[in-house]
Amino acid sequence: MTALGAVRRALACTLTGALLVLALGGCVTVTGRRTAAAHSPRTPSDESVGLARPFPSLPAVALAPVPDGYDPSADASAAIDRALAAARRDGRPVLVDFGSSWCADCQAMAALIRTAGLHQVLARNYHLVTVDVGRFDHNLRLAERYVPVEVSGIPAVVELAPDGSLLQGDNEGRFADARTLGADQVADVLISWLYPRTRNDD
Repeated sequence: MTALGAVRRALACTLTGALLVLALGGCVTVTGRRTAAAHSPRTPSDESVGLARPFPSLPAVALAPVPDGYDPSADASAAIDRALAAARRDGRPVLVDFGSSWCADCQAMAALIRTAGLHQVLARNYHLVTVDVGRFDHNLRLAERYVPVEVSGIPAVVELAPDGSLLQGDNEGRFADARTLGADQVADVLISWLYPRTRNDD
C-alpha cells in the first residue's frame, strides 16, 4: 500500500467513525485532550478526557398562554395584574395588546399571533394580555397609562417590566397597519424588545 493509499484509508476510517457516532449518539461534544507529565498521577477525570459526550439538555420552558382575541367582557386591569404577578415569578416581561374585534388590523394581528413561529416567541418569552378598547370608548383610562391609542391607532402593543413599568411603547403606531405586516416582522420587533441595543452595541 502506498503512503497516499494509507492516508486515504485512515481518512475513510475517521469519517466512518464520525458518522457512526452521529447516527448512534446524536449531537456530541468532544473535549480537548490534556497532556499530563509522565510523573503526574492519573485521576478518574483523566479517563474521560478526549471522549465524546452528549450535549447537556436545556431546561424546559413552561409556555405562557397566548390569547388571540379581544374580550370586551374581560376585566382588563385584573388580567394585567395576573400577568405581572406571573412575570415577577419567572422574569418574563408582559405584552399588552390594545385592540378590538371590529378592527381589521386587530383581526390581522390575531391571525399573525396564531402562526406557529410568532406564537412560539410569545409563549416562550412573554406574558400576553389582550385588552378590548371598543370603539375608543372602553378601557381607555387603562390604555392611557401606556399608549395614546386614539393617536397611535390599534392594535397598539406595549411591553411592561415585571414591576409594571413601561419598557417599550407603540406611540408610532408600528402595529396599527398589521394587515401589511408578516409574522416574521412582528417577531423581529418583539425579539428586539427582549434584547434592546445599547450605545455600546453601536
